[in-house]
Amino acid sequence: MNRRAFVSKGAIAGSAALLLGQKIARGSGEATGPHESPAGAVGAAESPAGPSSARLTVAGLQMAVTSDVEANESAVHRGIEKAAAAKADFLLTPEGGVSGYYSGFDGAAVEAAVLRIARHAREAHVGLLLGTCYKEMAEDAPSSFELHVDPSARGQRQELCYDQVRVYEPGGEYLGAYSKILLCSPLRHPGTGEMRDYVAGSLRTFSWRGICFGALVCNDLWATPGYTTIPNPYLAWRLRQMGAQVIFHSVNSGFAQFYRPYHEMNQALWAGALGIPIVAVNASDEKKPVNCRSGVIDPTGERKIEVPDTGEQFFSHELSLG
Repeated sequence: MNRRAFVSKGAIAGSAALLLGQKIARGSGEATGPHESPAGAVGAAESPAGPSSARLTVAGLQMAVTSDVEANESAVHRGIEKAAAAKADFLLTPEGGVSGYYSGFDGAAVEAAVLRIARHAREAHVGLLLGTCYKEMAEDAPSSFELHVDPSARGQRQELCYDQVRVYEPGGEYLGAYSKILLCSPLRHPGTGEMRDYVAGSLRTFSWRGICFGALVCNDLWATPGYTTIPNPYLAWRLRQMGAQVIFHSVNSGFAQFYRPYHEMNQALWAGALGIPIVAVNASDEKKPVNCRSGVIDPTGERKIEVPDTGEQFFSHELSLG
C-alpha cells in the first residue's frame, strides 16, 4: 500500500473514531505534553483554567502563501522584525505559510527554512505560531491506523505529512505542534483531498507564563459545508474546556466571497460564546480580497482589530486575559 492510500484509509478510520468518541493516537507530528486531548474525547478530563489576569501582546502576518518556500520564508522574516518592533509576545502566520498550502513541497527545504525562522525569532525574542505543512519520518504507522497498514510495510520508515501550527516561546523553546484535525474533502469524494494528503493530529493546548492557549487550522473552527465529510468535533469549544484563554486561528481559506459571511460569523460567534479572544490570520493576494479578514475578535464577538483584505498586512494588539 502506498503512503497516499494508507493516509486516506487512516483518515477515514479517524473520522469513525471521532464519531464514536474513541481515542485517536497521534503520529510523530506532535510533541507530548500534559495538555493533550485525544481528538474524540469530548468532555476531556482537563478542567478550564481558573480566574487569572494576564496581558499578552499578539501579532499577525497576513501574507501571500505560494509554492516558493524562499519567498514565503522572506515574508515571515519581515513579520518577525515587525513583531519585535511592536514588542509582541507571539506572531501568528497563515496555514501553509512556510511550505505553501499543498503536500508536494520539499520536506528538507521546509525543515531548513523553519530552523532559520525559529533562530531569527529566538534572537528577536518573539514567540511563533508558525503555520506550515511539515513532513516527518515515522518508523511505522500511527497506532490508530494499525488495522489499515499493509503487513508488508510494518517496520519500514514512512514519510508522514502534517498541516501544522508549530509553536515556539519567545525564548526559542519549541513547545510542540498542533496538526489540523478537521481535514477537508469534497462531498462527492469523501476521504480524498486533505484527508489523503495529511495525517490528522490530536487536540492540545500550550502554556506560557501561566497563559493557556490553543491553535486551530482553518476548517477546524468552522467546518465549512461542502468541504467537510467527517463529524464536526467542535474543537473551539473543546479548547475552552481544556482551559484555553485565547485561540490562534491559522487560515488559508481562499477568495470566494460567498463563504465570507459564514467564516467571519463563525469566528465572532465562537469568540462570543466562549468568552475568549480569537486571533486570526489568512493567506492573501495582492488583488483579490480574502474571504475571511485577518485580525482580532474580542470575547464579545466584536472585531477589535481588522486589516485590509488584500496584500501583505501586519497587526499587533495587547490582549487582557482574565
